[in-house]
Amino acid sequence: MLNTYSSTPTQKGQVTIPASMRKKFGIKPGKKVIFEDINGQLVIKTHSQLVNELAGSLKTNIKWDKNKAFKAVGEMLAQNYLKTLPKKLRPSI
Repeated sequence: MLNTYSSTPTQKGQVTIPASMRKKFGIKPGKKVIFEDINGQLVIKTHSQLVNELAGSLKTNIKWDKNKAFKAVGEMLAQNYLKTLPKKLRPSI
């Protein structure tokens, strides 16, 4: 389905992304979007769209292991969370 919207740039070159498009594509305040010139057409993408396009484009000899990947992401999230805690509440590892 083709949805077309228009927006007028401000003096600073800013445009408003329609609320329905922000909701559909998960664009929240502070999140970055990517502007691409593809054969003379302006294309706006979210970071997740770009990552999905690039997924699998890099060749590696490392076999994909879903469980290891989820474990690594979980550990990273846990470490990042611990950094948000006051030092006195952080577990000693």
